[in-house]
Amino acid sequence: MLLNRLILPLVLLTGVSFGQDYGSLSGAVTDKSGIAVSGATVYAVPIKPAGAFPKTKTDADGRYIFERLPYGGYTVLLAKPSEGYPDPFYVPKCNDTKEPEIELSEENPNVKLDLGFGEKAGVLVGTVADADSGKPIDANSELRCLSDPSRSVTMFGTLTYDTLTFAQFKVLVPSNTSVFMTVRQRGYEEWRFTQNGVAAPILLAPGETLILDIKLKRTAGAGDATP
Repeated sequence: MLLNRLILPLVLLTGVSFGQDYGSLSGAVTDKSGIAVSGATVYAVPIKPAGAFPKTKTDADGRYIFERLPYGGYTVLLAKPSEGYPDPFYVPKCNDTKEPEIELSEENPNVKLDLGFGEKAGVLVGTVADADSGKPIDANSELRCLSDPSRSVTMFGTLTYDTLTFAQFKVLVPSNTSVFMTVRQRGYEEWRFTQNGVAAPILLAPGETLILDIKLKRTAGAGDATP
């Protein structure tokens, strides 16, 4: 009887071992100069989406690890907005640069992948207000690629990185890339970035800042449309 009690747990443990369907992903994150980037967010986005996806932070040495990822394919993405590297989900992808992909499987359960940031983003900062009263407006903004207008991203409310206060914004945009900016709010005319009165793209160098003081005009008959 004692022998049977000892064998049963061993059989169960053996079954768990052979039934393993998880792997690991690890590596280091550096900037363009090869310097380790701590506190960066690393995303492991399933190539076949299935709800929420894992993310983790790099440590003081710029290293990251996902210790328990289900087998399958992943696209690996990086972000650190506080240092000018935008979250890829909040900027339009205006080029066809392919993000790194990995595959975890029983034959390849542990993958090492070092990652590097590219150029820092440009920065849009400013305010949105009613053109007549000067009252702040929490509006929606859209960034759209000049090269392919179908590629865009919309931010609901003046939702940005490092939002200062109501209706103030700080948005990271792809550097060396032409993008159109549009701001909308119910009861107001659509605002577009212009140069000499003509709609024009925004083009910023890495780390360059553009300050915008956006005034929205009410549409005819809108009355007091300010939220």
